Amino acid sequence: MRLAPDIVASISRRLAEHAGLELPAWVVEARATTRLAALGVAPEAYVELLASARGAGELGQLVEAVRVGESRLFRHRAHIVALANVLAPALRALGRRSVRVWSAGCAAGEEPYTLAIVLARALPDVALSILGTDVSSDALAAANAASYPRAELADVPAEYRDAFVVERARIRVRPELAQLVRFERANLVDAPPPRDCDLVWCRNVLIYFSAEARRRAIERLVAATRPGGFVLVGPSESLRDVPALEPRRAGDVTYYVRRAHDVRAGTPARTPGPIAAAPPARPTPPPGSQLLVVHGRPEPAELTREVGARLAIAGLTHLTLDLDRAELLGDELAPVLRRARAAARAEGITLVLRSTRPGTTRWLARHGLGDALEADA
Repeated sequence: MRLAPDIVASISRRLAEHAGLELPAWVVEARATTRLAALGVAPEAYVELLASARGAGELGQLVEAVRVGESRLFRHRAHIVALANVLAPALRALGRRSVRVWSAGCAAGEEPYTLAIVLARALPDVALSILGTDVSSDALAAANAASYPRAELADVPAEYRDAFVVERARIRVRPELAQLVRFERANLVDAPPPRDCDLVWCRNVLIYFSAEARRRAIERLVAATRPGGFVLVGPSESLRDVPALEPRRAGDVTYYVRRAHDVRAGTPARTPGPIAAAPPARPTPPPGSQLLVVHGRPEPAELTREVGARLAIAGLTHLTLDLDRAELLGDELAPVLRRARAAARAEGITLVLRSTRPGTTRWLARHGLGDALEADA
């Protein structure tokens, strides 16, 4: 069922008023449609319910429904390698006796606990303080329990598995590591950020925000980071257009260093770090264009969400999916790409695939996607 634009706008306003959430219309519509079906009410009645005093409970349910919240222990292995082999040694080289970390949009705590486990091993003589924040009270309750299904242990590298206690069908973060992490309920868009953080970790959150909400969120991420500190976002997110941050490369990972001075105020001082400045970025795409770089071993559900977020951007006319940094393309991704092309075509958007690697090019041809390759690839 498609909801009328005025219904979506009303629900969006209520979410913004109640929780400070500013999400793309397609996210609000999809989650609200699910709640309408669960309650068996008409769209107009649902808007009235959210505006009434008796709708407080349902408003809470809707907030839980719209939050993305998907995470897992040791997610995106390349980022974990960069954390252990590049960022932690850089922090050690700076001579920090204590290190403050902010995990923004922490969901059920998988990422802040991963940070605690990796940094505690890499920086054994440093006092660690890790703050995890999320808009969801349910997610934070789960995070405080520090307990996860035993199946998640499969995602944990063998050298870190001793950080967990196995309890039948579940695993629990060891108390001495769990105590390094604390949690607070906060909205990234409007809550005051923590200060003087050495590392800010905010992955796969910004892609779900509207342009204005994203701008405000980035301001808070920057404000939270001390000069010389590090910011790391998701593999499909970029902060290259943020003057206060200097991009660096660590293998396939881009991370950012908070400059000593904003470049708008004058020439910035060089910040310390083990990696040389990043090479020049690709030319800025023309207005109406978006570039989505696919990294690692993409999962169908994650790629579907990220492409959907781009296609929902107002005024989009051209979307390029760069596949050169993907380590492995499973056959299950082919239907995702075909559906993405169909959805783009229906919205009048040109979607092309970029690849210079022969193996990827052959994979696309085998799945009938060769005609989607960028002309100059």
